[in-house]
Amino acid sequence: MFIMSKKVYKGEEIEVYFDAEKCIHSGVCVKGMPEVFDLKKRPWVNTAGAPADKIAAHIDTCPSGALTYKLKTSENKTDKE
Repeated sequence: MFIMSKKVYKGEEIEVYFDAEKCIHSGVCVKGMPEVFDLKKRPWVNTAGAPADKIAAHIDTCPSGALTYKLKTSENKTDKE
């Protein structure tokens, strides 16, 4: 049985991608930006919890690369996937 581990959380300005197979559970996401990443909520990623550029900058600190994103409002469409 094939299980897809990558989930997409779509927002107006950003799409956040999470790959569970890459995650090392360091907690950088939830500790550093709990208004966006909250494991007690469903969905656990709230793309409206902060400005898209702040979310993107925080995702760039993910040590495993399990979190990636695509900015939807930029003229040059930034992909960090």
